[in-house]
Amino acid sequence: MSTTATIVKAQESLRDRKRELYREAILDAAERVFGEEGYEATKVQRIAAEAGVSLTTLYSVLQSKWEIYRAVNRRRLAEVMSLAQGIVRQDTSSLDTLIAGTRMQLAFFMARRDFTKMQLKEVTAWSTIGLLRSPEQIEALGAGLQLFADLFRQGIEDGYLIDDDPDLMARMVIASQQVRLGMWMDRGCQEAPDRVADAALRHLLRSYCKTECLPSAMAAAGLEDAP
Repeated sequence: MSTTATIVKAQESLRDRKRELYREAILDAAERVFGEEGYEATKVQRIAAEAGVSLTTLYSVLQSKWEIYRAVNRRRLAEVMSLAQGIVRQDTSSLDTLIAGTRMQLAFFMARRDFTKMQLKEVTAWSTIGLLRSPEQIEALGAGLQLFADLFRQGIEDGYLIDDDPDLMARMVIASQQVRLGMWMDRGCQEAPDRVADAALRHLLRSYCKTECLPSAMAAAGLEDAP
């Protein structure tokens, strides 16, 4: 490779790295602003100011508020779905997978407060796919509901869950998580994430486990001494 070609390649690599750094800064800033103001009230100028870039730079990376919004959702929802798939791929029982998946999902949203605030700003029910704003949200919720429904279906077949509609059970759990996260936020995020997850699992298992299977399920979740 000639010296000129080497220099050109290095310059292109530097531009790509700078563009990616700008993109991450813009998405981080947008996540904060969408969380504070909601999609409709958010101004692109505010996102640029929060990211520390000019409007020209912002628009050279992401061309509209809608594109920014979709990119924020795409980044975080891909992350949580990757974590969920990692749990599902493990060779564990449906009960252990349900417990681990519930803890992971709540921990994810509690650790990413700006993104969670952004989702809670939407006046929609997480359990109702058609009310969501972006294709990324619709795809992720559909996949998440399917994963939960499959786990509930398997739990019924394994004999420790009551015989109910798995799709309804999945929607109820997602709706409950939305309410629980909203209350956690409203109360200043003071309660420890592990305690929030414990409470969610306690509610889930008490709602859907067969009476005779509840003690062992609670023990599997580490809740045997819980009131």
